[in-house]
Amino acid sequence: MRAGHGRRRFVKRGLALLGVCTIAPLRRAEAATGYPATAAAMQEAHAAETRVSKQYVAFGRKALADGYKGVAYLFAAFASSEQVHAANFGKVLAQLGVAVPRTEAPYEGPVGTTRENLIAAAKGEAESIEALYPRMLERIRAEGHPDAMRYVEFAWASERQHHDRIRQVRRYSPTMFELVAKHIDAKTGSYFVCQACGSTLVAVPASSCPVCRAPAAGYRRVEPPA
Repeated sequence: MRAGHGRRRFVKRGLALLGVCTIAPLRRAEAATGYPATAAAMQEAHAAETRVSKQYVAFGRKALADGYKGVAYLFAAFASSEQVHAANFGKVLAQLGVAVPRTEAPYEGPVGTTRENLIAAAKGEAESIEALYPRMLERIRAEGHPDAMRYVEFAWASERQHHDRIRQVRRYSPTMFELVAKHIDAKTGSYFVCQACGSTLVAVPASSCPVCRAPAAGYRRVEPPA
């Protein structure tokens, strides 16, 4: 009797373990299928932010090679912010049980002159502000995934900060670029990026992040490119 009881307990325990092994992946799949629009949007956003971060690194290297240290530092700060955005979108994908793509591949897009790169950056930031993120919010709003919506809002707000830094670039004529670049070099101090949302500032706020309200201690200074 005791032997039979022991065998039954062993079988039940084995089935329970099997259930853990098979049900956990199913639950992850259900999480993803419960938010199909959100999963697709997060994949798109993660890819976009990863690509732009690498683009800014490449732009920064070009600016440094051209002797524009202030512009190179500006691009380094933006790259750091975009990395935070990509990481946040990756967190949502992980919550949904969706594989986060590997990002080791180098940037292979075009790199122009430093002036051309600044203009391209201004155009890209404007597109994110005016189209990418507002449309993305509309796509995912009905599913109501709280972290996804919050991280999109964070990215949208910090992109506006980026654009505020370079919005005048579109008005620069070729004859003014040297003057503008020298002005940026002369005025550049330090850049700080909030590790919770990607907010990019020239000084750590007194108490909390103006975008995500996280403690100001979450800001990290971006090291100027050498």
